[in-house]
Amino acid sequence: MVRLFQNFCLIVLLPLVLSLSVTFFSQSHSEEFFCPSGEVEVIRVTNPNPICIDYNTADRWETLGIAEIVKIPKTNNISESNKFNEKQYSPIVSPDTFEPEIQRPSIPDDTSRAKSYLVTISGGELTQPILFQTFSKIEPGDKPHYVASFHEQGFDTFFYLESNPSLDKGEFYSLVAKTINPEKTPELFDASIDVLAGDNSVIVTLNYSKCKITNYTPYSQDYVLFYQYSDLINDEIRDRIVLYCSGMSMQVYDSENEKIIPNNSLPYSPSLQESASGYVVHFFGPDFDGLYTVETFSDFSPSVNLIETPFDVITIPGNPLDSDPQFFLESLPSKDKMILYEYFAKWVNPGQPPEDVNVSIDMVTGDGNILQRWNYVDCSLYDYTMNLEDSLLKFSYTGIQSPEIREKSEFQCNGMNLEVNGEKSIDKFPIRSSISNESKLISPKIPESKDRAKYFEINVFGGDLTKVHISDKIQKFEPIRRDRGPLTPLTHDKQYDFGFVLESLPQKEKALFYDFISRYINPGKTPEPFDVNIHTKNGDSNTLHILQYSNCDAVDFWWYLQQANWYYQFSGKEEDEIRERYIVYCEGFGIEFP
Repeated sequence: MVRLFQNFCLIVLLPLVLSLSVTFFSQSHSEEFFCPSGEVEVIRVTNPNPICIDYNTADRWETLGIAEIVKIPKTNNISESNKFNEKQYSPIVSPDTFEPEIQRPSIPDDTSRAKSYLVTISGGELTQPILFQTFSKIEPGDKPHYVASFHEQGFDTFFYLESNPSLDKGEFYSLVAKTINPEKTPELFDASIDVLAGDNSVIVTLNYSKCKITNYTPYSQDYVLFYQYSDLINDEIRDRIVLYCSGMSMQVYDSENEKIIPNNSLPYSPSLQESASGYVVHFFGPDFDGLYTVETFSDFSPSVNLIETPFDVITIPGNPLDSDPQFFLESLPSKDKMILYEYFAKWVNPGQPPEDVNVSIDMVTGDGNILQRWNYVDCSLYDYTMNLEDSLLKFSYTGIQSPEIREKSEFQCNGMNLEVNGEKSIDKFPIRSSISNESKLISPKIPESKDRAKYFEINVFGGDLTKVHISDKIQKFEPIRRDRGPLTPLTHDKQYDFGFVLESLPQKEKALFYDFISRYINPGKTPEPFDVNIHTKNGDSNTLHILQYSNCDAVDFWWYLQQANWYYQFSGKEEDEIRERYIVYCEGFGIEFP
């Protein structure tokens, strides 16, 4: 499912890639290669051919480690020249051919163009207006995304707010909590948006009247293609708020009617200490001995079903307030979550299903304060998947630029409520437990290399095999989403509810395995069903858990050339590579722990 969603995102994001003002050249690097005026020659780590891009993009790519600046053209711009002289790039000689000067639209300077926003809410239950200085994005809603049912309630316009969640917005989160929690709906309020120029003056003010919050979603922005609100080069936690309003008016300012914002009321970026930095997750219910706390989840979000068919469901971050609560957690598989995996196994393996569980997710700031606590009640696991995240377009959880094995757990619940850091701070634990160590420091963390999943080992046995075939030469494993309808191979009549995908580099040492696979491809007697165990191995080579697939007798197999340069190559080399891909369909599935 994660891979399908990533492919969906790539389809959406590729037009953005093509619009980054990049000039591509297929010729090899030589003295005949010239960049247009104002652009920089770079070589990407995934492709030896040079390309030309603008100065800012080149500097960002080099900082991210995905490209190296080779040469810059001579320029009359002193600031640009000084910026790159520090790195001692040698300018290239301009070609002898005459190039007429191109007239380009002028760009307004920073003092006159829109640079930031201020948000003020008032009215309703508020006794006085409240100013918020840390919202990073305000976006008016467009007609295609308008939810028609709100029209009957008297709302004719809407807009979005986005930011890095931070302590200074506590009063706004209190309003969000009152809207989400099953209690009296808060009164409608007004919201005004000041759009500020770089000289602290207001360009326009958008005044929205009689508004209500209809969606609040925390999520992680981990795509390299986007600038981060925090200006850091790593993934960041964001939140997105949708507000529907009964009307909107605009006030315009000019030199005769100015509105200057004092320094103490200007927008600013919240510090790392007061911004959300990660999550701590608590599980408690009949199948757990007291309160079970996990500190190694890297991502959380309420979720909605973007695409739902009899064969698959694709979920994305979202939290419409009139829907049944559901959410997902993502992390690096690690041995500190063994108790949780054993609980997950009860949902997967045949037998008595486990009891529902209550889950509390704490959003924790850099200084250790709990900013929000999302309490989900009577939850059941409905999907657990693992995948190899090998896209260069996403930040890694570890901060290391390399592929990493990830896991995603999805839950459906009967209810939820939200606690926020307001007049009093949130308790360290959602419930008191006799085994909870109240003095223990609880904070989000990334599991150490020796403790987290690093590679897979496949064991194939049974059927026509006279011995167990074992290989750790499998670079990529992904389970096919289960319980989403029948998985029907085109060449087979049987229905299959389980399966998985394997990818690796073809090599002659696999001759025995290729001979075995050929029996399912070549015409002749159909071989007997076989079993497959997938061992997830930690960095210390110990088995984390074993995924057991039984009665597998359908195999799709092909080779292909992987030449997309937004993926890490299995070989570690910056060139295309031949890969092999298997899809195996099975009748049974279970999880075992060593």
